[in-house]
This record gives sequence, structure tokens and C-alpha cells, in this order.
Amino acid sequence: MAYIKDITGIQQLDFQINRVLIYGDAAIDVKEVVEKASNIRNLTQWFEFWTALGEKYEASGEYMRAAYAYRMAEFFLKEDHPQKYSMYEKSVENFHKAFRKMKLDYEIHEIPYIGKEMHSIIFKNKNEKGTLLVCGGYDSFIEEFVPALTRFAQEGYTIILFEGDGQGKTLKNGLKFIANWERPTSCVLDYYGIKECTMIGISWGGYLAVRAAAFEKRVKAVVAYDVLENGFDCMTNIFPGALKQLVRYCFSKGQKKFINRLFGYVRKKNLLADWVMMQGMYITGTHTPYDFYKELQKHNLSQDVCDRLNCHVLLLAGEKDHYVPTDQFYKLINKIKYAKSLSARMFTEAEGGEQHCQVGNHQLAIDEIIDWMNKIKE
Repeated sequence: MAYIKDITGIQQLDFQINRVLIYGDAAIDVKEVVEKASNIRNLTQWFEFWTALGEKYEASGEYMRAAYAYRMAEFFLKEDHPQKYSMYEKSVENFHKAFRKMKLDYEIHEIPYIGKEMHSIIFKNKNEKGTLLVCGGYDSFIEEFVPALTRFAQEGYTIILFEGDGQGKTLKNGLKFIANWERPTSCVLDYYGIKECTMIGISWGGYLAVRAAAFEKRVKAVVAYDVLENGFDCMTNIFPGALKQLVRYCFSKGQKKFINRLFGYVRKKNLLADWVMMQGMYITGTHTPYDFYKELQKHNLSQDVCDRLNCHVLLLAGEKDHYVPTDQFYKLINKIKYAKSLSARMFTEAEGGEQHCQVGNHQLAIDEIIDWMNKIKE
């Protein structure tokens, strides 16, 4: 389904709506959402709209639709909101009701990990062509990716999805977001006894998976879906030009007090900015905006990390990605010098893949990944 612009007139809200719309009527009543969501003007209305939809769908046994509606209701809630956790639970519960209704063959595993547990799901394939390891990004739930991955199961792959530090249930278990993603990746591979795999990182996972592949040599091929070369640059790119340059300059000079005062002012003026800061501090376990951004500076595919990459690499990007600057796509191409092979694709607006993670036409990316996986096995 093509990306629909200006549903609410607020770019961030419109993108999140389109994340659900790409799955079509199986995930949501497209006509109803496009029509009624156009009245949303703030985050309170957003929460009320999606909660009501979730309750309606759940009552009628439309579990996949309920799952995505509750996920959207949960998305912009701050961690201290009294319904944050219940929305998460309702979303995940309904995803699994939908999976069972679809008769999907899978198992849930809570993997022992540094004294806590890491959430994972495995979809086994009897005629296994290979193992596909999948992680999301910044604050994702693995359940929401399952419908997009069914094609890989049809192609013969056993699929393992996991939530590492800072994601989904693993975050709720107390493990905060980290840059050295080889740590949870290695734990998952050890747990399942995987000797080699292809790894796909979705959204911020485009950084996480490439970082993991640089250090974990059981990852024989890696896909950045889409690329993310530098987390700090990505998360400061959301600001208007002059403010972006000011923030970056002040960080380079270590002006912590000024940065925290500046962001305090911005958060009072912009509810979305306030949510970004609160969510970011929560998942990273930091207590000030400055410390949050300092943590993101660790999410950097530096030259020494890229020089460790000796597997097959596929980099994907959208030409109008509003999260990740397009120059990161080209920077990463130039940094990767020792990969077994390097392929890259920038999707265009003409083909409908210009958005972040090809929201609007994610089948383009899925087809590209499968074609690439087949080629590197030849």
C-alpha cells in the first residue's frame, strides 16, 4: 500500500499510522483509520483514538487489528503513564492470539542473559534453508515484525527474532539500550546452538546488526534495513537547521548545563520533543537529555568497527527518510572495505520506497533482501 501523506498533518504521527497501513486490512481498517485519524491534533487524542479501536477489534475477535491498535496507543505514552504497561500487554497478547489463529508454528523463549531474561521467538522450518536472525531498533516489539517476515518462512528459513537490551520485554526486565550489540546477539546464537546465520536489523537495527556482525563471526551475512551509521547525528537531525548546528556544537564542547536548559525549553514547547527525550532517557537508563545524547554517541559505526566486517553486507535506504540522513548511506558504503561482498540500494519515491524502512511499500525491501540472499548463496 502506497505511503499516505498528510493524514494528520503531523509528520511523526503520519509515519506511525503508515507503519500499520502497510499491512493493509489484515492489520487495520484502512478506510476508517485514514478518515477518522485526520482529526487527531495531539497525543491525548492519539491515545484515545487507538485505544477505542483496539477495544472494538478485540471485542469482535479481530486480534491482529487489536494488536496493532494497542501498539499505536502505547507508542507515545511516557513510561510513567498508568496505562503504558497495560497497553503493551494488550498488544502482545493480541499478537499471539492472532498468530495462533493463523496457525503459525512458533515457540517463545525467555533466554537467560546477564542475570535477567531476553525475549525471543523462533519460527522453525522443517526443510530449513538457513537461519535468519532478526532484531528491531530503538524501542521495538518483535511481535509487530512477524507479518512482514512470513515471506522468509515461505522461502525455507528458520526465523529467530529477539529483543535485546532496551527493547520490548527485555527492556521491561530492566536491561537498558546498549551500543555493543554483539553481546545479546552472541547470547541468542549460543542459546539456540546456531553455527551460522544471516542477520537483519530493522530501523535502528540497521546499526545494531552491522555492529554485531563486525564482532560476531557466526553472522555470515548482514542486512541494514535501513542503514544507520551514526545514532547521535540521526537523533540531532530532527531539529531545524540552526538549532541542530547549535546542539552539535555545544555537545562537541561538553556544555552539559546549557544543553539541559535548552532541551528543557524545547520540551515545554513541543510535546513530541518531550516524548522523544523522556523515552530516550528511559530506554538508555540516563537522567538528563545531555547524558542521553552522550549515550547515543556510542552508536557509531566508526572506521575501526567497519574494518572488522568480513561477511556479506547489504545496505538499504530510502531517499526521503526523515529519521536517517541520506548521507549516512554513502558514508557507510565508503567505510566498508573488507566485506566478503557489499551491495547497496537506495529506494526512490517513484517506486514507493522512499520512506524509512520503505514504509509505504515494504515489499520492495523484502524482495530485495530475498534476491540478495539467494545470490550470495550461489
